[in-house]
Amino acid sequence: MTALGQPPPGAARLAHPVLADPVLAARATSLLAGITQRIGQVLARVTDIGAAAESIAEATQATGPPLRRDDFSPLRRLVAELLRAHAGLAAGAGIVLAPGTLADAPRCIEWWWADQQAQVSQLHVDLDPESAEFYDYTTTEWYREPERTGQPSVAGPYVDFICTREYTFTLSVPIRIAGRFIGVAGADILAAQVERLVLPGLAGLGRTAVLASGQGRVIASNAATILPGTALPGTALPGTAQPGTAQPGQPLDAGLVPVAGPGDGPAGSLLPWTLLTMPTA
Repeated sequence: MTALGQPPPGAARLAHPVLADPVLAARATSLLAGITQRIGQVLARVTDIGAAAESIAEATQATGPPLRRDDFSPLRRLVAELLRAHAGLAAGAGIVLAPGTLADAPRCIEWWWADQQAQVSQLHVDLDPESAEFYDYTTTEWYREPERTGQPSVAGPYVDFICTREYTFTLSVPIRIAGRFIGVAGADILAAQVERLVLPGLAGLGRTAVLASGQGRVIASNAATILPGTALPGTALPGTAQPGTAQPGQPLDAGLVPVAGPGDGPAGSLLPWTLLTMPTA
């Protein structure tokens, strides 16, 4: 994290007047680092759940019998601990196994969610491919990305119609045995809670400020005219790999300028989020 009063790395080389204010740059970097740290703490617990699932699968297979759903019942304690430790931020957590992994279930979602009183209940989802309500989790970003890359993923924000029914981020990590993908461990993060956590810091910047996802969608804003979930115009910039990857100091069509971006903060390499502000007159 950049020390207070010092600009983020490379800021001194950028000409935009927003970044000429080292205090603003430091506050923006600190704010983004703070929320990525909170997300990183949840991700650490998800990683522990994934490692425990791998250990269970490896130990069971070493003794000979095929994997069954009940083999993973010890994970419920770890999931409950995650949900209670991050009550209000993490709304659900668990594991989702690849089709064919278990001998007694063609597909498996072992997921629990917490209500506002931190009471934990198991989520029940229709996994029958013949049903009109069939939920094919293998098509979701939070499942496909860890399967494809072998790395943790942050999907969203998206409206989670299965569990939270709110704008949600899903953190997920791959579960693997001897290099073979058998599913993911994950947790749902409420976008509204992320917004509540960062709003005081956004207000303290003294100008219009927005936290945006890697896809250029607003996560939080201190301006009533810029609502969470909306796409920022101009985020698909020439020369960028994908929407939302503007570099600090590069103005957007919306008049917003990135002042802290991907890579700032302990989980910055995983969270491609950007903090943008409106230049003052």
